[in-house]
Amino acid sequence: MTTTPSAALADRAHGLGPTRARVLGALQELRAPSTAADVARRLGIHLNTARFHLDALVSAGLAERAREDRRRPGRPQVNYAAAQSAPQATHRSYRLLAEILSRHLARHSSDPHGEGIEAGRDYGRFVATATSPVDLLGAPEAVAAVVTALDGMGFDSRHVPDDGPAGGATVEVTNCPFLEVAEGHLEVVCAVHQGIMEGMLEQLGGGARVSRLDPLVEPGRCVARFSSRAPEQGSDARQPVPR
Repeated sequence: MTTTPSAALADRAHGLGPTRARVLGALQELRAPSTAADVARRLGIHLNTARFHLDALVSAGLAERAREDRRRPGRPQVNYAAAQSAPQATHRSYRLLAEILSRHLARHSSDPHGEGIEAGRDYGRFVATATSPVDLLGAPEAVAAVVTALDGMGFDSRHVPDDGPAGGATVEVTNCPFLEVAEGHLEVVCAVHQGIMEGMLEQLGGGARVSRLDPLVEPGRCVARFSSRAPEQGSDARQPVPR
């Protein structure tokens, strides 16, 4: 299975500890060689704390240190710069972006739930195209492929097949990567989640569909229910997905 872009390479900066990662991030944001005082002012920390972490980054090969080349009297200034090989540690607030977009949709759309579903379907079709085999799947395999894709996005899903005549299934989700935003904008964020599943199933074929999604039936737990239906005439080909 091809992983989603968000699940690509682990960022080694996460192993530095919060303050040292912030110091490395400050060097990367400043771009030009900077002093310990520059970093301390940017982060609002004590000068000695900044100097301690900068020297540790140098020892780890994640930063470079150089004394200022000066000919006038006085002690030369020590400058630091992030090493080119250092992992990216600058702050990326994707949760903030999700909050902004969800809030805007919830406040200004006449149908935030419907638009959330359509956005999710769009992405679900894209994910299915990138991760599934060429041949169309049967309903059970399509649902299993959706569960695998959701896990790649950060969901923790448990697939519970249903032996009944409807050929349905239940998927319990106990770790939603959108949880903090969903709690404030349930009608948008959970619609996106549902739409992703629907879009994948449309693209994968096999006649499976999302019959319902029960969001947050317990704190941090959602339940999606799938059913099987006979494919409609002419629905045996996948939809073209914009790249």
